[in-house]
Amino acid sequence: MPRKRHGALTDVLIVGAGPAGLSAALWLRDFGLSCLLLERERQPGGQLHQIHAPIPNYLTAYGWDGARFAGVALDDARAASLEILVGEPVRRIVVERPTRSGPRRGGPVLRVDRGRERLRGRALILATGLRRRALGVPGEKELAAHGVSHSANRDRMRWAQRPVAVIGGGTAAVEDAILCAEVGCDVLLLHHSARFRARNDFLERARAHPKIRIVTNAEVRAIVGKERVEAVRFREQGKRRDEEASVDAVYVRIGWEPATEAARGVVRLDRAGYVRVGPSGRTSARGIYAAGDVCSPSCPSIAGAVGQGAAVAWEIARALSRLPR
Repeated sequence: MPRKRHGALTDVLIVGAGPAGLSAALWLRDFGLSCLLLERERQPGGQLHQIHAPIPNYLTAYGWDGARFAGVALDDARAASLEILVGEPVRRIVVERPTRSGPRRGGPVLRVDRGRERLRGRALILATGLRRRALGVPGEKELAAHGVSHSANRDRMRWAQRPVAVIGGGTAAVEDAILCAEVGCDVLLLHHSARFRARNDFLERARAHPKIRIVTNAEVRAIVGKERVEAVRFREQGKRRDEEASVDAVYVRIGWEPATEAARGVVRLDRAGYVRVGPSGRTSARGIYAAGDVCSPSCPSIAGAVGQGAAVAWEIARALSRLPR
């Protein structure tokens, strides 16, 4: 999308151009409200770009991967002439109180600081979604794309027939272990707890597979290597020394966390950092709403994000007097 300077007040600023943000923008456009989408990555689509397996549960996109879905969504955004600024994270969100002569007498103006830009809107939607949770150990960032991966669906053939480690205890981690074993990898599945959160059928298959070794109560200490992954270092609970296993790849599958750093101190968050919302996506701050996975810890999904984006747009249209209350 073309990059523009926006000095004037926009009706709605949308932080995040994934399914929730794009859905809200289409509805707002239909209500005759101006909106501006702000995406930190270089291309819109949000977490769709992290989906490498066929999508099994979304109407009209059944069997697609995330890249195809994102491509079609971007085509729709272009056709609707949605304005999207990409490639820059939001640094800060500020609730400004307008003067009596301001554009919304008695109501706040929402300001977003993004790079050197200061963008202002009458309402704001947080649709920042989730990001992958990191281990935070030496070697994880340094060896990204050099053996550290987040998807066996995408990368398992790259390290087929070679030793790999999978870290995590949820369904995604156990499924990745199975996928790697099915292409001939010797798999070390490391989990920090004795209790798994994975689906029982997947866990039973992993436990029965001769090429998967499961180690529980294991703390990952480092991913070892210079130019590529060479080993993973971990320590089992109760042991005094680390163990180092030679592997050619490490799949980090320890879940997701909400991308809410810019909203801290502005809206109320729960203990895990998700935005707390009331009916129709209202947050604790007047004029600020949230939609999608950033406020849906119990049911993150494409369908939920699209629906919440639409619901928030309706609520904002009512608040800005475009619909009857």
